[in-house]
Amino acid sequence: MINGLRLTARGVAGAAALALAVGGGAVAASSAFASAAPALHPECIYSYLAVWVNADSADGTAGTTYYHLDFTNTTRVTCYMSGWPKGVVATTLAGKQLGAAAVGNNDVPAKPIVLVPGATAHSDLGYVDIVVDPTCKPKVASYLKVTPPSSPSSRRAFFALPVCTTSKPVDLTIGRVQAGI
Repeated sequence: MINGLRLTARGVAGAAALALAVGGGAVAASSAFASAAPALHPECIYSYLAVWVNADSADGTAGTTYYHLDFTNTTRVTCYMSGWPKGVVATTLAGKQLGAAAVGNNDVPAKPIVLVPGATAHSDLGYVDIVVDPTCKPKVASYLKVTPPSSPSSRRAFFALPVCTTSKPVDLTIGRVQAGI
């Protein structure tokens, strides 16, 4: 058994050395290994996840507060997420959309995040908390309607903050899914 492990290690090291010798192949090889792992698991769709805005994660800058929009795998199945949530919009209690949908930002590189049962990943949610334009017509939202990446439907996350009811200015941004809370 130990000889088999040594041969496997030598094979991996040899493949890495060959990729480096070819030049540029190391990036392609590492991407292939990273994307192959999630293929063993289904994508985390809305029915697999609990979604919420983590108020304890609030971190402010000039005019914007950032929160973690957390995704927890509530199933007994390991799954994966990658990319941005397909949609994040503020809504009323009845589900009516308020203002524009969150705009995606390139805060972290895209990579698959594997979630074992009970694990949590997050996206950075930016909330512009200064209403500059009086034509914004702010209204207090009740929820965020969140559609996870690669999911056919959405979940609601409690979000009782004022948002613009017009399409401009956009007062929500959303980052790519990343590991951890």
